[in-house]
Amino acid sequence: MREFKSTGYEFVPIIIWLFIVYEFSDKFKSFNKILDNIEYVVLSLFIVIVVTINIITVNRDEIIKKLYFIPIILKRRTWREIKFYVEVDEIYYGQYGKSKVAAIWFVDYNGRVCFRVKKKFRGNLETLLNTIDKYETKHSNQITITNPVFMSKGLTKFKDPKSENKLKNDQENKAN
Repeated sequence: MREFKSTGYEFVPIIIWLFIVYEFSDKFKSFNKILDNIEYVVLSLFIVIVVTINIITVNRDEIIKKLYFIPIILKRRTWREIKFYVEVDEIYYGQYGKSKVAAIWFVDYNGRVCFRVKKKFRGNLETLLNTIDKYETKHSNQITITNPVFMSKGLTKFKDPKSENKLKNDQENKAN
């Protein structure tokens, strides 16, 4: 059975680790604390690197997200559980302005996101998407959703803005 793989990187844990080391060393004024505890610093850095690199594997039966160095499966979904997938631009409004995250959502038959893949910092993604096209249907070209915090985690149902606008227009036409 042929498998296609895509390797991805998460930089948030490394940034958190750097912040903790920065605070632990009294804002880098006292390097002696780091040198005295170098084995703990190296061990924690190793753990953070192991957690930050993941791999997504696609075969004819399922899609799997697991750690790269240690074979721990983080998430696994079969193609029977997934109804369709959609390419989404997630737009978040925060204190410092607007940020955009490009992702791929896999939606199950209950209408919830069951698997999410960020496009940024992911290698071999086009080959992976071509393989996924063989097994799953694609919802639409691409949609944009603002602040999908709960929706991207699968806590609320997937709402397509295009179908909602179409439904509103149909209801307005019926009222007239």
